[in-house]
Amino acid sequence: MSHYILDKAYKITEESGVAAARVVVQGTNAGECALPAAANADSILGVTVHSQAVQNQNVAVRKAGIARVVAAGAVSVGAPVNVADSTGKVKAIDESGGTFVNCLGFAETAAADDGDIVEVFISLHERTVPAS
Repeated sequence: MSHYILDKAYKITEESGVAAARVVVQGTNAGECALPAAANADSILGVTVHSQAVQNQNVAVRKAGIARVVAAGAVSVGAPVNVADSTGKVKAIDESGGTFVNCLGFAETAAADDGDIVEVFISLHERTVPAS
């Protein structure tokens, strides 16, 4: 079950809007958000709480707490997750050792397949993947 500490409204700049449970990043201007351009995106704002189909309208973004997020594949409980792709899905951090990653947080539930919902404890931070 999702729990929030802080939700904030941002203007979505995507032409087609944005779906619920997707990671968004800082837009061009203050108060704007957009879907990430690629995997392991930086400038993460949080996770959309609801969908917003209209460009330049506000969407609630969970910035702190536990959020439901669409997974891009299998994620184990406790796994640190980051942006998987330009659709705002998440994946378990799987970059090679020495890679700098932008972590959204930690999985509170598991996901088995692409499109599954995983609950993530939002703990925005940057880290370098340890060498194996």
